[in-house]
Amino acid sequence: MSQLMLGALRSHTRTVSSWVLRSNTYSAPRAPAHLARLRLPAASAIHPRLFSQQPWLRQSLHAEAEKPSHVLDEDSTLFAAAGKELISMRDMREDTELVHYMQTGKTLAEQLSVMQACLLNGHVERAQRILIGLYRLYPETMKETADVSVHNEIIGGLLAANPRPLTTEALLWYDQMERHYHIKPNTNTFAILISGFVNGGMRNVAIVLMQEMLRCGHTFHDLLLSTYLSDTDIDQIRDVARGIISQGLENSDVATNLLNAVNDAEERLKSLSSAANEGVSSADRLGGMPLDAVESKSDAAAETAPVVSAAEENTLLSTNVEGIEQLKGSLKSLYTNELEGYNLQLRLERDTYDSALARFREISKRRGDPLLMTDVGALKRLSAEWLPQLEALVEEEQERCEKAKELGGDRIREHYGRFFTMLDPPKIAVITILEVLRLCSSNPKSGKELTPKVFGLKTATLVNALSTAVHNEIRFNRMKKRSNRHITGRNISVARLASSGKLFNIAVRRAKAHELRENSNQDWLDTWDITTKTRIGSLLLSMLIETARISEYFNNPETGERTQRMVPAFSHGYELSQGRKFGILTAHNSLRELFKNDSMVGVINARQLPMLVPPRPWLTYNSGGYLSQDEPCMRIKDNAEQLRYLKKASNDDRLYTLLAGLDSLGLTKWSINRPVFDAVRKVWNSGKALGKIPAHSFEVPEPAKPEDYETNDRARIKYRMEMQEWNNSRASQHSERCDCNYKVEIARAFLNYPMYFPHNMDFRGRAYPIPPHFNHLGNDLCRGLLVFHEGRALGERGMYWLKIHLANLFGKDKLSHDERLEFVESNMGNIMASADNPVPDSLIDGSANAAQPWWLEAEDVWQALSACIELTAAVRSPDPAKYVSRLHIHQDGTCNGLQHYAAMGRDKKGAFEVNLMPSDRPQDVYAGVLNGVVRLIEEDAKQGVAEAVALRGKLTRKIVKQTVMTNVYGVTLIGAKEQIGARLREVKDENGQHVFDLVAVSKMALYVAKKIFESLGEMFTQAQQIQNWLNESARRIAKSMPEPALEAWKRMLLEAKESQARFRSALRDAKENARVLDNETILEIRPDLGPGAQRRKRLNALATKPMTTVVWTTPLGLTVVQPYRRLSKRNVATSLQSIAVNDANMPSPVNSQKQKTAFPPNYVHSLDASHMTLSAIECKKAGLVFASVHDSYWTHACDVDRMNDIIRDQFVQLHQRPIMADLKAEFEDRYKDHLMPVVVWEYVVKPNFTDGGKLKLKPSRVRATKKAERAQKEKDVETELAMRHLEACGEAEAEAEAEGGNAAEDERKRAAENLAASLEVLDLGSVTLIDPMEDLPGALRQADLIFYTLSVNQKEHAEQVAELRKEYKAQARLVKVSKAAPKKKSKTRSKIIAPAAPATTEGAEPAAVAAKAKQGDEDAAAIVAEKIFQLEKEMNAKVAELGKKYVLEFEMPPLMLSHNTPPELLQQTNDMVKRGELAGRLVKRVSWVPLEFGPLPDPGDFDIGEVMKSPYFFS
Repeated sequence: MSQLMLGALRSHTRTVSSWVLRSNTYSAPRAPAHLARLRLPAASAIHPRLFSQQPWLRQSLHAEAEKPSHVLDEDSTLFAAAGKELISMRDMREDTELVHYMQTGKTLAEQLSVMQACLLNGHVERAQRILIGLYRLYPETMKETADVSVHNEIIGGLLAANPRPLTTEALLWYDQMERHYHIKPNTNTFAILISGFVNGGMRNVAIVLMQEMLRCGHTFHDLLLSTYLSDTDIDQIRDVARGIISQGLENSDVATNLLNAVNDAEERLKSLSSAANEGVSSADRLGGMPLDAVESKSDAAAETAPVVSAAEENTLLSTNVEGIEQLKGSLKSLYTNELEGYNLQLRLERDTYDSALARFREISKRRGDPLLMTDVGALKRLSAEWLPQLEALVEEEQERCEKAKELGGDRIREHYGRFFTMLDPPKIAVITILEVLRLCSSNPKSGKELTPKVFGLKTATLVNALSTAVHNEIRFNRMKKRSNRHITGRNISVARLASSGKLFNIAVRRAKAHELRENSNQDWLDTWDITTKTRIGSLLLSMLIETARISEYFNNPETGERTQRMVPAFSHGYELSQGRKFGILTAHNSLRELFKNDSMVGVINARQLPMLVPPRPWLTYNSGGYLSQDEPCMRIKDNAEQLRYLKKASNDDRLYTLLAGLDSLGLTKWSINRPVFDAVRKVWNSGKALGKIPAHSFEVPEPAKPEDYETNDRARIKYRMEMQEWNNSRASQHSERCDCNYKVEIARAFLNYPMYFPHNMDFRGRAYPIPPHFNHLGNDLCRGLLVFHEGRALGERGMYWLKIHLANLFGKDKLSHDERLEFVESNMGNIMASADNPVPDSLIDGSANAAQPWWLEAEDVWQALSACIELTAAVRSPDPAKYVSRLHIHQDGTCNGLQHYAAMGRDKKGAFEVNLMPSDRPQDVYAGVLNGVVRLIEEDAKQGVAEAVALRGKLTRKIVKQTVMTNVYGVTLIGAKEQIGARLREVKDENGQHVFDLVAVSKMALYVAKKIFESLGEMFTQAQQIQNWLNESARRIAKSMPEPALEAWKRMLLEAKESQARFRSALRDAKENARVLDNETILEIRPDLGPGAQRRKRLNALATKPMTTVVWTTPLGLTVVQPYRRLSKRNVATSLQSIAVNDANMPSPVNSQKQKTAFPPNYVHSLDASHMTLSAIECKKAGLVFASVHDSYWTHACDVDRMNDIIRDQFVQLHQRPIMADLKAEFEDRYKDHLMPVVVWEYVVKPNFTDGGKLKLKPSRVRATKKAERAQKEKDVETELAMRHLEACGEAEAEAEAEGGNAAEDERKRAAENLAASLEVLDLGSVTLIDPMEDLPGALRQADLIFYTLSVNQKEHAEQVAELRKEYKAQARLVKVSKAAPKKKSKTRSKIIAPAAPATTEGAEPAAVAAKAKQGDEDAAAIVAEKIFQLEKEMNAKVAELGKKYVLEFEMPPLMLSHNTPPELLQQTNDMVKRGELAGRLVKRVSWVPLEFGPLPDPGDFDIGEVMKSPYFFS
């Protein structure tokens, strides 16, 4: 068998024989020349397992096994994610990929993307060099980043090489994948190899590769699902199998198995495709209504439905803006009926820019005929004129990029050219035009300033938008190529599992997710570095500035005639703002005038329209939603940290509950409400402002300029504010008109089609529909135009809830259910009249006596009209209980954030206010807060407060509602002021004049905001305590640092300081010796000046910055990462200008304040999202049609009672868990090795003789050892880091203010006498220390007395010791004198008598006399010393007795007021010092302490089970 395989290889490639084994022993092969230059590892180190010589070739062929890889457990549920370990946080010091980025400016993923670009451009050798180099530099990180997909790209590039495929090299790379890189080949690996050899005519090698694939455990079924096989590849592989079978070769068994697998897959595909197409067409051809719903409609209901002809149906007056034309082109495929089901959806997703490109080219053909150009707008004509010129410039630049890649010399162009040449010039040109026009037409400055100096847009914004659009188009084109019919069939199969509910089984979902991961690609394939993106965007913008021209008229100064000329449509300049200079792109005045009538705002991306078929289920974090796009399920912006956690959670199967929730929401099938659409169409075509649809033109007169404008400051300010409001209203009216146009156009396009809204989520887990322009999360118009596609009979309770729903839409949601029913019954005549004639002709014609329809009195007018039509049809039907309704009925929570707070804190009072407890009627929390605010204002008004007097009796529920609602979500006082100010400006009298003075509104709004906060604090004390705990916990986390990181920073900074000191010393020595330090010496002393200096500088800068973000895990397993960081800026030099862009890959310090304030609302949002997801899944499992808008849950009228039971049950189950205790436990585990800098206040007593007779103690000075000096330096560095850390967190100033409470020196002197009089001596032998935690003032007072007693004892002890020493010195002097005086007298007498003595004495020796005299002196000295010793001994004994009498030392721990000390105690201590009641003072110390979290607030006595009994919990 091996000889046959070897012969096959030799027959198709001449060099293979040198790469295979000729015996059982391995001999190192000689690599080809171009591979030798790559410096591959030695053969002995690699020891590749050449698949061609393995024993499996001698064994029997493996049969294909179609068994699933997971055994499905039917009893499994979706709620088994608890108990897993936390996803660990990555330490920046150990992140080698981050170090690589700081050195090179590119992440590993971006480097791999460059590698892939090289492969696509045919530079295989360079791609291999990049990959091998990355493995050498970062072997450990590459194991995580570079998986099998990287090596698949290399193999694919080798097989696609020109002028001939490098088949031998591809086999070599395959052989060393597992041996050297420890990566096992997957199905995609074999798909690339097999298709490469089949396309190269080497069918025998392809069959051998199939055998290898089977040996590795993969199946032919897996092979057909590979994204690397096209339909053509599959057909060719099948033809190879047929050829081998027909020839009867040895490998015919493998070919037979392959052919059978392909035929079986084709049969399954046909059955799936036919079922899918039948399912789509059977409903669609009935106008989006199921057959049973159509048959169930009563005759009365049919009479009420307006009859719309086909011609009238398509009559919709458009604003003719270019964005709408773009939308119409994108939706063109909906009217052709050429495709069905998934194929139609795929075509719709492909037509994003193709339709615009075709339209512009068609306009270019008409340019010579004025008649053909009459229906073409000005912007379309301009775009068509710019397109050919811009396309030519793009083509020229791509040619220069190709030359740079071939010839070299221009490294910048060579680098970005690899990506710039991936897309055709026409597509790049149309993207550039559409994106720039869209952004410039929506310039935010135009509506915010009265007379803006510059109508420009930041260059950085445009550059980023252009590069992102081009990048996305390249990604989409690549994804289109990597698909085949079997993948489509697999998607249909999985979608059917989701629709049937089987995919909500854990085992089924995990099996499908595992299958998908096996064949999926990695994100690194689509990663561009910041420099490349910025340069490509800047290049395209420069080209557009060069080519775009527009005509302007001017008066000729010579002739005086009005002349036309062509000028640049855009100009590039600079603007100064807040001391910074940035580039701007300014549109010409003529172009800005066109924007007013021909806006490009919101150009529709066809890939963001509603879907015609069920969305792809979210099996992994990036494999759901639209059919042809792989986007993460989370909305992530400039935060690689969030994506890393999301990937990890997905790969660990922690997200199946959340992803199942997104699937359940996306599977809801919608249709357009035709009667409501007809009413909308009629209002729209009239051009009138009706039902929140803005008028075609802005008819509000401009405010008159006051006569005293120049002299009256108040009048001038008021006029400017009125003008600003008028300009904003005009701009808002036009924007709303265009937005409404988009919604109506989309609704018209989907009139005969069902639709689905794929969902994703934000970083907190809140679900959102992906289509941005038209969805049920939109405004009242969108919701009124939508109904469920599936209809259900009202049943026994459906009519009840339909009426409740209608009353809610009229703002009666705070009445009891019975009162709401009474409201509906009393207005049944108005309801039927509204349904019969929603928009009377008299109202459209502008008749003077035309009455407003009743439905326009509702708060949500279009939803109210929809409910009126539905209720009328149900009442007129023969049997209302059997009436099939498709209307969505809403159940809304009462200030849902406060509901969660009340449940977490078991706050009984708060729970009652937000309807968690049973009551006769719903509680209105907004009215309750308003009553509290009114009471506080009345009290202030009596005191003459100006704001209270002005607001008295004028506040309404609407004014306070938004602030109350957002207070629980962390709105600041300034934010609340802006909210209330906006509401106050809306209040007008019957003449349309402002009730409140616009000049004083800001001051009044701030006043009301403070009163609202005060009223909320009174009503929700438990919620306030929990919010404070969350705030404080986030504050501590945001300023903390891992202990290993702190030690590393200390060592790094200490080494830097020491090297700087050595460098200064070396410079002094060099200067003294008149010599110059060479570079080697400098770098030896200061290595931070050498290679990597910039990286070290950045690391040093980050050492003192807070880097820890708040991370927690939701009850459903989502790891939430708060994204608030101060992103680093990176300057990129481009052909247009130097552009500063946010660098999300660079480590950035956290925004501590934002981390703190945003955590409570984000945490509550994550709980809200968990409750919604659990409810969505349970409703799906119960067979309900379900939709949600955060805390508003929707279903059919007949199913409201069942849905209410589910949402209550899920809320109770969620809050029966110890949510807050779990959060605290997670924090303690996640941040267990973190330290945080704190300011502590040490109470220090320093006695002094000048203050109250106290003694000043002087510490002894001991020379420190080198080890001690080193420790002290480390402590100083640690203190410095802590101080800078606090400054970066914005806490240094706040902490420093506390020190200001110490008494001034003169006050202390004045208080010294009083303090001294109050001091008393203690018996230190019997003192019991007071615990400062129990009695801090008592402990401080005791410390004063102890130090006073010690000072008195030391004073008396010192005085008596001094007396003893004085006495000792006197006695010692007497002893010395008494012994020395006689000897001195004898000497004197001998000197006098000596002359009279004879010169010699007979018989006496002179030496003996001298010796005798010396001995006498020594004896006398010994006697004196003995006497003095005795005196000293007696003195020491007396001193020892004094030491026993007086206590001179007392061991007392320092009194520290830590960060946990209540602020009121700290203030009390300061006040005592200031008043002279304490002798010491507070000294600020900064230190690092272990990160700890305070005790949780004590819960209340609310029973969470009461929620099940509350009729108004959701209502």
